[in-house]
Amino acid sequence: MKFKKIAAAAAALALCLAVLASCGEENSSSKADSTSQSAASQAESSGESKTPETDEEWQQAMLEKAMVNYGNTELVQNVIKKAQAGEEVTIAYLGGSITEGLTAGPDKCYAKLTYEYFAQKFGTGDNVKYCNAGISGTPSKLGILRLDRDVLSSKPDICFIEFAVNDGNDQDHQNAYESIVQTLLEDGVAPVLLFSVTADDYSAQDYMKQIGEAYDLPMISYCDALRFLFENNRLTWEEFSDDQSHPNEEGHKLVASMVDYYFDTVMDVPSKGEYIMPFEPVFAPRQVHAGMYENDTLIPKSLGSWAEGTQIASFTKGWVHHKDAGNDPLVFEFEDKKFLYMIYHEAKSGSYGKIHVKVIADGEVYNEVDIDPISPTGWGNAQVVNIAMKPTPVNYTVEITMAEGDEETFSEVLGFGYTS
Repeated sequence: MKFKKIAAAAAALALCLAVLASCGEENSSSKADSTSQSAASQAESSGESKTPETDEEWQQAMLEKAMVNYGNTELVQNVIKKAQAGEEVTIAYLGGSITEGLTAGPDKCYAKLTYEYFAQKFGTGDNVKYCNAGISGTPSKLGILRLDRDVLSSKPDICFIEFAVNDGNDQDHQNAYESIVQTLLEDGVAPVLLFSVTADDYSAQDYMKQIGEAYDLPMISYCDALRFLFENNRLTWEEFSDDQSHPNEEGHKLVASMVDYYFDTVMDVPSKGEYIMPFEPVFAPRQVHAGMYENDTLIPKSLGSWAEGTQIASFTKGWVHHKDAGNDPLVFEFEDKKFLYMIYHEAKSGSYGKIHVKVIADGEVYNEVDIDPISPTGWGNAQVVNIAMKPTPVNYTVEITMAEGDEETFSEVLGFGYTS
């Protein structure tokens, strides 16, 4: 099977590169020259390239196809030097179910595999730490709200961002994704963009590449690599995945080989000097340094007919309305906020009722909306909706009840997001 041969070649190539990295200064210099030339040829090549012949050549071609851009290598090179010096380094991974490790498991997903590779290659013992902030069914619109809780709280040095199959191509996702990138950079974290793809060839990587190019960031596209292998009949989707979205165990190994190749070669690509943020954003990253409230950080003015505690994985600190509990409002007050987002449980089916949300801004009714938590085509996890948006900070009061006709039903509010 071609896939098995490619996977075997990937392992062999990774081992070869690791051995070369440990050789003398002369060999290291030769490797640096050849790798730099390879990276440069990706960026500058034009016309047709030679068709690979051996499994090893196909493997190398796949790795180079995945390596979209090294960006300014200064940020990641500094982290690697820090790890090699024995200082503590944390690698974080932010994304959806692919990053979480669905189908392969938490110990065999690409995130854990590449963390272990980095730790073995650059660490000096147990100085490299791991943070997996992948949560099934979450796009970048929710990723930016949980970024502080799930990623920045671990004080990472590098953060891989994987949302290409969870995001749409609309402005809300574009703005949120760029907000994640900006927030990480402003917090001194080196972002690495990882682009995925589904069985029906959907990926939001095009707009993500625009952001990566503008911010001069490393970009790894297993989307591009898989398309290359598919087009050349070197791999089928069924070999890579057991469903429509998630790599299987061998698929995660293949993705990991692409990230490992980046780790193997990034030190050989000359730095462009001190990293400088672009002056102009690509889209409108309005949620830079956004935050999230749950019931451990937000006390309601009134619980009304609601109770604390929800049962959704990774969102257990929300508020729940039980059947027959009555319909007194759950009331919150927010001071000096621009944007407000409500995070709720989006269910595929069941006896969930519509949630009525009333927003008062500086004493005047600003917004009233009914939110239907039932979405048969959704992911059955957390969903986020913008409920208020002002250009300058104001004081908000939010009143939540069950919608008319759904007073005796069940629903869950998982938290709130905000920008100040």
